[in-house]
Amino acid sequence: MINIDTVYQTVQALANKEQRGYITPQEFNLFANQAQDDIFEQYLYDLEAFRMQRPMQHQLGDSVTHIMQKLETWYQIGVVSNGEILPEGNIGEIFLNQGGIRRTLKRIDPDSVQDLIKSRFHRIGFDDAVYFDDGHKRIQVWDGNGKITNNVSCEVIKGRPSFPYWGYVIVNEKPVYNPTATNHFELDRSEQTDVIIKILKLAGVSIEDQQLFAAAQGEESLNIQQESK
Repeated sequence: MINIDTVYQTVQALANKEQRGYITPQEFNLFANQAQDDIFEQYLYDLEAFRMQRPMQHQLGDSVTHIMQKLETWYQIGVVSNGEILPEGNIGEIFLNQGGIRRTLKRIDPDSVQDLIKSRFHRIGFDDAVYFDDGHKRIQVWDGNGKITNNVSCEVIKGRPSFPYWGYVIVNEKPVYNPTATNHFELDRSEQTDVIIKILKLAGVSIEDQQLFAAAQGEESLNIQQESK
């Protein structure tokens, strides 16, 4: 969790530096929600990209494990109904339980499956189950013995982080932090710097302050370089 008041105070301090502008609580809350959504969506994109680059690396400290830890709140293993119908949510890897062991299935195209099934020679060596997409939220799982409809499961990311909100009351015409009306960011604490940078970028566009936008852009580039080391 990231404390939203810490982010709010930091954003206001940076935005007001050299009198660059003021971000209202309403604007901040909108920008905060957008920033959290952007980072959450990037988790899903990065997870797929890293798995494609290094499909066999799942050791502690690698990129896939790191992202999975950040998604832990929303991650679960879902049942694929009749081996075909995927559950609601963002779907990751597809599994087949064989002899008490959950195996990750490889995705191939439908024509390749049909070629394997129709060829007696290829069907003999068609021991590993595979799957292909069969429309929206549907798949088909096959091996050399035919279509599989039991013991199929999948990774699923259900839900999203709740709307972050900096709660406040007006005192002497100024907003004052109200923790009882607040909803903090549900992202991992390591994302605090990225959240601040993204809010500043959105604020820079909103108040048409190119210097603020450029400063936030520069901080983001520096942060990416540091994370890549």
